Amino acid sequence: MQKAVIITARTQSSRFPRKILKRISGKKRSIDILIERSKKIGHPIILATTTSKEDDKLCKHVKKYHNIKIFRGNKKNKIRRWQLCFKKYNIKIASMIDGDDLCFDYNLYKNNMFTKSILCCPKNIITGIFTNVLSFGTINKLSKNIKRDIDTEMIEPLIKKKNIKKKIIKVNKIFLNKKIRLTFDYKEDYILLKKIFKKFPTSEKTENIVKYLLKNKNLNKINYFREHDWKKNQQLKTKNTYLNL
Repeated sequence: MQKAVIITARTQSSRFPRKILKRISGKKRSIDILIERSKKIGHPIILATTTSKEDDKLCKHVKKYHNIKIFRGNKKNKIRRWQLCFKKYNIKIASMIDGDDLCFDYNLYKNNMFTKSILCCPKNIITGIFTNVLSFGTINKLSKNIKRDIDTEMIEPLIKKKNIKKKIIKVNKIFLNKKIRLTFDYKEDYILLKKIFKKFPTSEKTENIVKYLLKNKNLNKINYFREHDWKKNQQLKTKNTYLNL
């Protein structure tokens, strides 16, 4: 396959244990919603998870309910896991979907499936809408000369160290500078997601979800205060990655 959608997810989570298998809308779990939304991008879908026994249940669930590929690789070294996944399925370019982002904008990915490097989002975008699009060449550059068991959850330090050029995608202004949080790390995020998908089908356009939250600003008070905690945690992880390179 030349193009693919790769969902990076695992069962272990420090802030909200087993959130990838948490029921969000009726019987639909987080992973079900991610896969359903990924189908809107229009390319083969692969779950990239780990070889840890903890992820056996996740793989069993996906095999039972979804007809997608599953790749299992290194627990800590996410870059290496991606690299081997790209190689196995002969992928040239992929939409990289984070397992936390249940409201990601599939149209942003669908319209930006082209790059020789890495496509990223603006820093002031709503958290959870877009991660990145990666080429196989970029994956190889990121993976070169890094320790097998290094934690590469945060790829920004590697991008800077390898001097990899990034291209920032253009996004609708409605997604910028808004006090809205659409990712899943804390109990408060879970509460908001339940409310969102009670109001909307799980495949609803992200733009419509954001418009609804802008009209009902009290809903954003449920979890937006957690954005500070999340950013602080991201900064700490990034710092640790720099130290280990």
